[in-house]
Amino acid sequence: MSTTTSTQVAPSTRRPLRYYQIGSHLFITVMLLLSLIPTYLLITWSFKNGLQYRWERWAISFPLRWSNYGAAWEIVGDYMINTIIVAFIGLMGMLLLSLIGGYVFARMDFPFRETLYYAIIALLMVPWVLSFIPAYMVYVRLGLLNTRLSLIIPELAGGPIFGIFLMRAFIAGIPEELFESARCDGAGVLDLIGRITLPLSLPGLATLAVLNFIGVWNSFLWPLVMIQDDAKQMIAVGLYKLARSATYGGVAGWTSQDFGVWGPLYAGYVIASLPLVLLFIVLGKFYVEGLVDSGIKV
Repeated sequence: MSTTTSTQVAPSTRRPLRYYQIGSHLFITVMLLLSLIPTYLLITWSFKNGLQYRWERWAISFPLRWSNYGAAWEIVGDYMINTIIVAFIGLMGMLLLSLIGGYVFARMDFPFRETLYYAIIALLMVPWVLSFIPAYMVYVRLGLLNTRLSLIIPELAGGPIFGIFLMRAFIAGIPEELFESARCDGAGVLDLIGRITLPLSLPGLATLAVLNFIGVWNSFLWPLVMIQDDAKQMIAVGLYKLARSATYGGVAGWTSQDFGVWGPLYAGYVIASLPLVLLFIVLGKFYVEGLVDSGIKV
């Protein structure tokens, strides 16, 4: 007896790409390449000396001038340290106030809670430029001009406004049963915030941390007005002054002849970008998760 076996090939479920899909993929690829070109040029130019920058501007030149980074660090190092100090202190205070404020408005009942909450959120609609001159006059009267406190206090005062808005949405999404169980075990308010709210709100806190840190790192006009001492200046203002010095008058200790300052200048830009890159690498997962969750819960 002979048996015959027939093999059936399952039809492919993969649909062929249509013309508009191919076009959209090509468009996205071109946009991605265009967005990467400035980064490529920034890194490439940071390794060139004056002659390489002039005659081989668009290609990678050898040998790589690692000394540009040493020269750049001598200029921007103090600016970066100042910015990290201000950003870290302001960030820690802002996250703490945002977490506490979000818990208060999400889980505690008191008279005029909603009215007070919307009054705080309404401050988001006030353009910062309207309070710029009054804030400057207040800090001058308090004797805080040319001090790091004039950079930290605005972060503690203005940062929690958006932070409360975001954290209230996160904390409101935490099941009430968790808080009730903790209260039955004798947990107080600080226990509820530290042991339940904080661990479950890490994506929201990471989102706030990234947004706040980027804002402080890129702040320009307020530090430019408040800080006259160059030893206390922020990185954005420092890079601006460095670029102007390199363009118009040269930089002390650098070779200003024949494009010699451009390599160290671009190296300074790369160094100034590294903390933001590292921050997003560390908190990127929580940042994206926080943005998605906040959009759903709000």
